[in-house]
Amino acid sequence: MIATEIYCFVKVKLILILRCEKLQSMKSQLISLIILLLINPSFSEAQTDIKIRKKEFKTVRDGFKEAWSYISSGDDYFKEGSVWYGSAYEDYRKAMVYNDANPALNYKTGAAALNSDNKEKAAGFMLKAYTMDKELTDDLLLLTGRALQYAGRYDEAITMLNDYLNTAVPKTKENLSDANKFLAECNSALELTRDTLNVEIRNAGSNLNSFADDYSLVFSSDFNTLYFATRREVSRSSLSLVDGKFDENIFCSTRLNNDWGSAFAVTGAVNTNFCETPLYLSPSGDELYVYTGYQNGGDIRLSVKKKGVWKAPEKVPFTINTGGAETSFTFSPSGNEVWFVTTKGKNSLGGKDIYFMKKTPEFNWSKPENAGLAINTPLDEESVRFSELGDTIWFSSKGHNAIGGYDIFYSVRDSTGLWKKAVNCGYPVNTPWDELFYNPDKNKKGAFYLASNRTGTMGGLDIFHGNKLPPKIVESEPVPAPVAPPDTIVQKIIIETQPVRPDTIVVKDTVVVIREIAPEPVVQPEKPAELVLYLTGKVQDAETGDPVMAKIDVIDPSTDIVISTTASSDADGIYRVRLPEKKSYMIDFRSTGFLPDMKKIIIPENYSEDYYKLDMPLIKVKVGKKVVLNNILFQTGKAILTSGSYAELDRLLGILGDNPLMRIEISGHTDNTGSLALNSKLSEDRAKAVVEYLIQKGVDQGRLEFKGFGPQQPIADNKTAEGRARNRRVEFKILEF
Repeated sequence: MIATEIYCFVKVKLILILRCEKLQSMKSQLISLIILLLINPSFSEAQTDIKIRKKEFKTVRDGFKEAWSYISSGDDYFKEGSVWYGSAYEDYRKAMVYNDANPALNYKTGAAALNSDNKEKAAGFMLKAYTMDKELTDDLLLLTGRALQYAGRYDEAITMLNDYLNTAVPKTKENLSDANKFLAECNSALELTRDTLNVEIRNAGSNLNSFADDYSLVFSSDFNTLYFATRREVSRSSLSLVDGKFDENIFCSTRLNNDWGSAFAVTGAVNTNFCETPLYLSPSGDELYVYTGYQNGGDIRLSVKKKGVWKAPEKVPFTINTGGAETSFTFSPSGNEVWFVTTKGKNSLGGKDIYFMKKTPEFNWSKPENAGLAINTPLDEESVRFSELGDTIWFSSKGHNAIGGYDIFYSVRDSTGLWKKAVNCGYPVNTPWDELFYNPDKNKKGAFYLASNRTGTMGGLDIFHGNKLPPKIVESEPVPAPVAPPDTIVQKIIIETQPVRPDTIVVKDTVVVIREIAPEPVVQPEKPAELVLYLTGKVQDAETGDPVMAKIDVIDPSTDIVISTTASSDADGIYRVRLPEKKSYMIDFRSTGFLPDMKKIIIPENYSEDYYKLDMPLIKVKVGKKVVLNNILFQTGKAILTSGSYAELDRLLGILGDNPLMRIEISGHTDNTGSLALNSKLSEDRAKAVVEYLIQKGVDQGRLEFKGFGPQQPIADNKTAEGRARNRRVEFKILEF
């Protein structure tokens, strides 16, 4: 459906040409078929299916047979393409446990990552393949540039993409188009990220989101009821879907005391075994316009609530459905315009375009009209929404100056009724990922909701909440009426008015009579002061001091929920995020090419400043880099880890998980108290204990080494207690990356 661009058909016999034994269990059957055209689609042509040769992959006998079975299985998935790239990625990763230094395997792993839900992991594999064999495939530079774009490394991506365009390797028309598009997106990203918006964007939490896709937000007029689409499993979910996911159903949540309650499946006949997605809810709350994937290529239908129960969707009272897919729909606030998205509109600019219809004086509807060049592009547009006054529309587009995928744009209607050129809502509202279904939050000025598959989701598309609106165009303001001095009563007598055009009134001969009166004292009740508390600081490269653009999550440790997200500026590394109350928080810093770091802050109730400063030096990932593991605690004189060590060790687990090609050496160190022989053995045993903990948690033994250095590598003076404490430490060193 819609932003996920899924089109459902009913009772279609699914016939797959199956090459893999794992896939042959999926027999042809009559099912609801979801055709998934990925939000961020695969490249215009299939990736180069280069052969991973046995003799080049094999290193030692032990483990080869199992590893090669993963290669074979992964290749079968890779050939199928489409939704099977995710399975190919998983199998290739398992094969890498045996040998991660094969260029062809790294290329195919990176390509599979790019075409699945693992895009942020592609850069490491593609760069490794490029380092080992720069002439491996004709599209290696193209895919490496694309992977770097998803990693937010725009300058490097631009270099790779330009190198691709300037090489003499054969290029298809589609690949040339892709390269120029990605290049334009990277340049847009560099421009837009120079002016990072002061917004806080956070995941809306598990009451709304799930490990499946959650999107297509539709709010009631009082903004206290939310309908949305989800692909989580419910009792009516279709099984054996071709993309391995369940069909779309409509869920609902209600707001109580500013918190959304646990979402539940809407009852009645509106949800079926096929695909339904909410698009627009009438102000009265009893008419829900729904995308139904089982009509033609995907139609818009109307479900009516009677006696509290939603009825089966029926035909809409105007002609907008075609043989193509209609995937978005809304009324203007006046009710006199209908706006929708279709793949089969007249005078289309290409892809999915936004169209509108107007109500005629005879209360009929005009023919659909393309919204024009200010809004539509040759690429896809989606998820159109109106502002409360109807003078602004928000929508998503892959065109204009998008950073990547779908970006959220807005357009303002001028006094003549024309829509102005679309404006990108900026970073970090938009990212290299997909942002759709923008909705201003009526209950909080300057806040908004959107759906995105950016980093930080529970799975696929999630619902996010932000606390500041994107920039808006300020139109010319009308001349204000005369303002009387304080403590006066104003009487206005309008002698004559003359309409000039619908939005302008000229007032002539206005008489203003001002009569002074004695003011009555008014005692205003004291309002509690609103808490204003910001977390601020600078993110820098720990070695060079250069500013680092990092994603920063503020986590409530009592719930482990991300309550706010912001980003540091790439210009000066400065960030600023508002905190809701004085308490403890975990602050998670992440940036591509740097080791993630997390700090706990405790803000006491009597804290009097309006800001709390936390600077963060991040360590760049590179071979040979040593990092001290803080708070690795052992029983006195023994190599037995205490429970106080687990938090830091689990952070190391996260680093290894985020960097699947990283190999490290764990080293133990002591002070110079006691004998050299005993200290050397103790330090080695302690390093081994850390390695054993990591292996028990699932890290492959081949990625880990350990050594004990005793007192031979001090980092402080052993003559002081403080120095000896610093020397008693555990470090890890990056051996490969």
